[in-house]
Amino acid sequence: MLIAYKRFTDLVNNTQNVGVLYEYIENTMKAPVDTSDLLRWQWIQCISVFDKFVHDIVRIGMVEIFQGNRISTPKFNDFQIDYQTYENIINNPLIASTVFEQRVILKHSFLAFQDPVKVADALSYIWNENDKWGKISGLICMNKKDCVTFLKNAVIRRNQIVHESDYTDALSRRQDIYAQDVVDIRNYTLKVGGAIYNCVK
Repeated sequence: MLIAYKRFTDLVNNTQNVGVLYEYIENTMKAPVDTSDLLRWQWIQCISVFDKFVHDIVRIGMVEIFQGNRISTPKFNDFQIDYQTYENIINNPLIASTVFEQRVILKHSFLAFQDPVKVADALSYIWNENDKWGKISGLICMNKKDCVTFLKNAVIRRNQIVHESDYTDALSRRQDIYAQDVVDIRNYTLKVGGAIYNCVK
């Protein structure tokens, strides 16, 4: 799980490279072009990396439970596998963990773990805590409601950028985005990711 966390922090921090490029074009070159998409890319990447991180730690934690190295949770106990997967696990004990892991990957591959409710639900596979966002927000010294709302709004904006090119409607211009917005998203993502890791490691 530590490897997944380090990968997460590296990927989020790497978005700063594009931030440096944005600042150079804006402040040094002062090119007469719209560079705001460089900010939008960073926004998208931060949320996407967070999504991947939740997928990774949930998968790793579920495999640890399967192997008997982690305490099970009620949601994990309700995780369903098909008969073919069950048969493969029974008949191939040496690779049973790998077979189970592949089933987890397949089942979760259609899901996005970005919205706070979905993140909490996913974490329930490996973390039996009723007030997950209360614990997470407490670790980053942030009000629970503010913490949840920040992520929810960040995901909404991410979806507007990805699916609507950041237009609110066909007649409007694109929504404004500022460099500080991206810095805030990046810092928030790192803090929340770190808090989640400390809660489930």
